[in-house]
Amino acid sequence: MAKAASAASVPVVMGALSPTEVGLALDLGADAVKIFPARAFGPRYLRDLAGPFPDVPLVASGGVNADNAAGFLTSGAHAVCAGSEVVPPAVVAAGDWPEITRRARAFTDSLR
Repeated sequence: MAKAASAASVPVVMGALSPTEVGLALDLGADAVKIFPARAFGPRYLRDLAGPFPDVPLVASGGVNADNAAGFLTSGAHAVCAGSEVVPPAVVAAGDWPEITRRARAFTDSLR
């Protein structure tokens, strides 16, 4: 699928955690690599991965929240993903939109 997307000029972001997986994602045609779960090793791990992969856009995902998002960016992540830390499934199921708004605002404010 990655090769077909790449051939059609559709950007491909593949998931990985280990350096071997990052290399495989690149071999398969990834334009960027989503490091998941980023929380497992923390922001410094993104800086460590940049050593062997200096030109690879890395995206931190999994466990990224208002407390650590800026740290991932300053450690070399090109972007961060906000998932269940910002939009917990139970809060969505309850329709608690003010809480979701509060969490989203805290997340974006932490990046300023």
